Amino acid sequence: MRFFLLFLLSGMACTLYAQVPSPDFLCTRSEAGQEILTWSNVNVPACGGYVSTDIYRSIDQNGPYNLLVSLADSTLTEYSDSNPGGEQLFYYLTYTYDCGSSVQGSDTLDNFIPATPVIRFISAEEDEVILYWERSTSPEVNRYVIVDASTGTSVPLDTLGDVTSYRFPLADSLRRSAAYRVVALDACGNDSPLSETRSVFSLQAEGGTGCIQDVQLFPVLDGPATPFMSNPDGSILTANDTVRLYTGAPGEPLTLYSTIMAAGADPLFTYPETNDGEEICFAVELSFAGDSIRQRSDTACFQFFLEQAVRNFDLYGVEIQDNGELRFGYQDDVVQADAYSVALEVAGPADTAFFSPGAALFPGGELLTDGGVSATRGDSLRFVLTDSCGRIATTNYASPVWLDVQSGADGEATLNWTAPQDLPGDLYYTIIRINDDSTNTELLDGIPNLSYTDTDPGPGQLCYRVRANYTPPGADTTYAFLSDIQCVVEEVEIYFPNVFSPGAVQDVNREFRPFFNSILGLEAYHLRVFDRWGALVFESEDPNLGWDGTIDGRGVPMGTYVYNLQYTPLGRYAQQLTGAVHLIR
Repeated sequence: MRFFLLFLLSGMACTLYAQVPSPDFLCTRSEAGQEILTWSNVNVPACGGYVSTDIYRSIDQNGPYNLLVSLADSTLTEYSDSNPGGEQLFYYLTYTYDCGSSVQGSDTLDNFIPATPVIRFISAEEDEVILYWERSTSPEVNRYVIVDASTGTSVPLDTLGDVTSYRFPLADSLRRSAAYRVVALDACGNDSPLSETRSVFSLQAEGGTGCIQDVQLFPVLDGPATPFMSNPDGSILTANDTVRLYTGAPGEPLTLYSTIMAAGADPLFTYPETNDGEEICFAVELSFAGDSIRQRSDTACFQFFLEQAVRNFDLYGVEIQDNGELRFGYQDDVVQADAYSVALEVAGPADTAFFSPGAALFPGGELLTDGGVSATRGDSLRFVLTDSCGRIATTNYASPVWLDVQSGADGEATLNWTAPQDLPGDLYYTIIRINDDSTNTELLDGIPNLSYTDTDPGPGQLCYRVRANYTPPGADTTYAFLSDIQCVVEEVEIYFPNVFSPGAVQDVNREFRPFFNSILGLEAYHLRVFDRWGALVFESEDPNLGWDGTIDGRGVPMGTYVYNLQYTPLGRYAQQLTGAVHLIR
């Protein structure tokens, strides 16, 4: 502890001049029961004649101090004080001059060895390692010795002046993980005890293996003196302090990845971007508010081995086959997990169902379901992948291309259809007309929109379908998806007889059934006949099959019977008709 004591020489009436400085009290050393005080004399401004060099002593650092001796020889620079018991003593020195000036006391020194310096930390920079420490609390210390403690023994490396840092060029360092200590020295050759052993702190990684993709980074402490995530004075890092994470590939310069405020940072960092087989190097830097010094960790490199995760991929479209199976086209250049399950999600307006596609997705690019899958207008479909770690990846939703055809009063046929998906890329459509002989005619290719009008459809029934042609961005493969088939027919007209007789002369009157102007215009047909008590006597889903007035080959009684017909014209909604027919013999 440094004391500056002012003493006013009383009893002198002369005018005060400039303050008389003190001797430069350098150090003390103990030899054979003696405390040897060493100082150097300093020039004193003109202030009369030299009187004495005065030495004051106390057994308590805070005093009181008593005059031990007044030395009349101005050339003396040492004095020996008896201390056979080896107790701790405190000294300071002053000059006395024959003038009225005040005098200044020297530093107060004790007779013990210097106090041990405290290492703040060791920081690893790009091309050097920097050791920082606090000055020894002993004012007599005038230099420091850097000691290499890497091998368990203490080997002096360098002796420095009154500084608080030392830089090791990497070329001169044994290794970044080397351990160091500091010793304080005074002018008498007294050395302090060795400081604690410190080294550059490194990082430990947890995670980045198996199913855990995130990596948490923690410090590997180099000693108990200064806890990590604390200021050099030992206080916990505050909200104004920051911690920075640097990352990079082995052998490459590290770059800043992220910055967090230090207060409450636990764990130190989480890094979420690891990949299987990847090696990443990390370093952490602590920046203390109000302090220009930064503490940086050693660079730690880790290789990560992960269970490959399922990843999202694009679904280009879906086509319904004639047998009800579904054909999909999708992206096939995304790395996927080695093991995963696949579900086909069919989301309708009211509910969602899941199916097994029954075939492997990858490698492929196209998939045909093993068996029919129920998909109707308004449904959206996508694949859902789940890997062994429970991670889920999905495609976008896609739908079959649904076609709607309407005929106009002037005979035109207007086609409207839905898109297979909403993805970037090149998407255009081809219009196909299906002829009476089941051959196909491409009417127009390269249509970018979702509608088309056939202004010259020709006579008879006309059926159409649309082909969606999709090319993903940057790809040279085009995926094609056919719509359902829709036909244009004349409006369905129905005639119901109100009487029939199995014994009629004309065949057309021997059975009961409705007559259509064209049964080709029907999508669905269901005829039922009931007796007057409500019992079902006839049922058919074939519009060409009528009721002959029998049940199981036996004739039924004459009378009135009720019929119910449910039918769906092409491109229209389901309809229902009910009426009565009379059976006569």
